[in-house]
Amino acid sequence: MKRTLALVLILLLALAGLAAAQTRGGTLVAAWAQEPVGLDPHITSAMSSYQVLENVLDTLITLDVEQNLVPSLAREWVVADDGRTVTFHLRDGVRFSNGKELVADHVVTVFDRLLDPETGSGNAWRLAGVESITAPDASTVVFSLAAPNPSLLGHLASIKALGVFDPDGITDGSVNTRPVGTGPFMITDFQPGTRVLLERNPYYWEDGLPYLDAVDIRIIGDETVRRSALVTGDIDWAFAIPPQSVEELDARDDVIVDRAAAGAYYYIGVNTTEGPLADVRVRQAISYAINRENVALAAEFGNAAVTQDPIPSSSSWDFSYAPYDYDPDRARQLLAEAGYADGFEMEIMPTTFIEATIRAAQVIQADLAAVGIRGSIRTLEWAEWLQEQGDGNYDTYVCSWNGLIDPDDYFYAQHRTGEVFNFTGYSNPTVDELLDEARMLPDADARRPLYEQVNRAIVDDAPYIYMYNPLQIHAYRPEVKGFSARADQAVRFVGTWLDR
Repeated sequence: MKRTLALVLILLLALAGLAAAQTRGGTLVAAWAQEPVGLDPHITSAMSSYQVLENVLDTLITLDVEQNLVPSLAREWVVADDGRTVTFHLRDGVRFSNGKELVADHVVTVFDRLLDPETGSGNAWRLAGVESITAPDASTVVFSLAAPNPSLLGHLASIKALGVFDPDGITDGSVNTRPVGTGPFMITDFQPGTRVLLERNPYYWEDGLPYLDAVDIRIIGDETVRRSALVTGDIDWAFAIPPQSVEELDARDDVIVDRAAAGAYYYIGVNTTEGPLADVRVRQAISYAINRENVALAAEFGNAAVTQDPIPSSSSWDFSYAPYDYDPDRARQLLAEAGYADGFEMEIMPTTFIEATIRAAQVIQADLAAVGIRGSIRTLEWAEWLQEQGDGNYDTYVCSWNGLIDPDDYFYAQHRTGEVFNFTGYSNPTVDELLDEARMLPDADARRPLYEQVNRAIVDDAPYIYMYNPLQIHAYRPEVKGFSARADQAVRFVGTWLDR
């Protein structure tokens, strides 16, 4: 008995010591590589915006660090046997950061706005099949679907585009600069291009959290300046560090480099609607001509895994389809078959918003020159880049897709005919049918062969030429505790604290 009491006492003391170690208070100074492009979760498409909103908005359900679905605003949810109704039961006593109590009608209003075509949200596709959202009482939200949608829960959990905010921000327009959420922090200052200040939400529903008083987000676009600020202690945490500095920083005692295999990919988007690039043989020739190892080395300094299809090997949905070994001779042969034995001229469009795309474009340009394709590089600022992409004013561009979980995330919005993010003009009726069928099947084993067909068809048709899957890398000072890089690329400071 004495031994048991002694063990219990030791355990209690250890837990008390752990609690004491998690110091409350202080301001974490964090550096973002890119500035948020608006903070309206229904309108923005910028990862830099969603990473701010990760700390401001809650979703009905969320993902834990191992990517399991877990409760958030909804304490539980029930999927009907036929898959056509999903019922969420909200937590009691949740308040927005302005003190207003969250009720089911708020959730309905927010999602109705997301689905309204007049909103023009690029994320409405994530609620495919949802016919109506209702609130039978103040703590219950019911999604009614035309057909089962097994990807719905993953979408609700994985992106803050589907986060809940105070609908009053829609009326007064503040949703684009200071959306009011139920998350651990609230936005108290937003200076575009310079700073976003997050302060602790006094009404946050998780007891004892967050530990920090504030997160002061500085926009530092220059990667060299970001690295220097981290090393000198001017900042505590960096969203991204120069990939060429990862190895050097990893060896230091005053910096922690944190990594996770990301659900993301970098690719070449191809305008399939006219000219030489409308010929699938030309697109395939480009895929054969690209030395992906060299692209990944130049763009990410080796902090990536080369790929020829989008889903990384760390995912259970990985197909590892790789028909394009680096083969310049095969590229020349395909170009000749398509009538371009002497090559042709085309444009490559990276953006200053993502410096890796510029480095990748330079390698792509050299590889294409070796097979007779004369590529010019047109580098644009992000706003202009988005406009030109959306208007189809490009031959090829270099970019990334991020925060992808379900296989539907990797294919539907990008490649389904007429979908909002299908900027390449790609249209394959067979792929459309497979995508429509696969997203409605409830069983993963039944979905897998359909997505495998989709994956193969898209890689063969090459509207996207996949290059590599990046690592999600963050770096921070040793006094930053309770933070970890995540496969879903979410940046969450709710459990972060400062040991100083």
